[in-house]
Amino acid sequence: MGISLAHTLSETGHSVRAFDLPTVDFSALKTLSHVEILQGDITQRDSLLAAVEGMDAVVHLAAILPPASESRRELTLRVNVEGTRNLVWAMETITPNAHLIFSSSVSTYGDTTANEPPITSTHPQNALDTYAESKILAEEAVRSSSLSHTILRISGVAVPGFLEPPHPWPFMPMQRMEFVARDDVVRALAACVGNDKARDKVLHIAGGESWRMLGYQYVARFNELIGLDTEDAKYKDSAGYYDWYDTGESQALLGYQTTSFEGFLQLTREAIEEFLGLNDIEDENW
Repeated sequence: MGISLAHTLSETGHSVRAFDLPTVDFSALKTLSHVEILQGDITQRDSLLAAVEGMDAVVHLAAILPPASESRRELTLRVNVEGTRNLVWAMETITPNAHLIFSSSVSTYGDTTANEPPITSTHPQNALDTYAESKILAEEAVRSSSLSHTILRISGVAVPGFLEPPHPWPFMPMQRMEFVARDDVVRALAACVGNDKARDKVLHIAGGESWRMLGYQYVARFNELIGLDTEDAKYKDSAGYYDWYDTGESQALLGYQTTSFEGFLQLTREAIEEFLGLNDIEDENW
């Protein structure tokens, strides 16, 4: 996500500073103009001063994600919560007027299956796992700061590619769910930069009407595409934290919902064909 965002911001004329661990592969960024690479660790507070110096906006994506978050609770809280507090401290210290754009998650709502959809951003938060707990605490650090900020609660991110499906899927078969294409998430993040109307907002980032379906419907379309038997799909035994979301305000402010569900399936189909070399075969036959 961070590499794609750096590409997008660079292509639109922004000067970008990418900050991540020294172990990260930065090769995809080294040829980009207007992109500076800075190595460091968000859990080391002082290293963030150089990262935020001179920045007008800071997009905070660093996090330990599931499933690793659930087996490494201490690390997850250190990175996701203390790391966010460190970033807030660094920005308040050296760039107090910069705009903090924080990547949060719809996981913070917990089980919303008994509620009337779409879920709004004022819905109470109720963590079901360590990851969601860490995001709630990180949001509190952002909101209690003196910084101008935007909190994006992002739904499940769908990546077009030849990927093995999760086992189990993170929802029940009859559960409402609304994922969002990865590139649309990048568009939303990029659209926050320099956007005064997005400041001091909590916004949902989800795919929109065409992505609203039940879990089994999503799995059926996905499995059909990659040639798997839907009857073999395994789901959660209890409700996960996905639902349908109110994205009216986020779409009006950010204009990011450009990939329909059918469009995503087509992108996935093309990615699979490229992975399998089917495009090369067609070219040779032609």
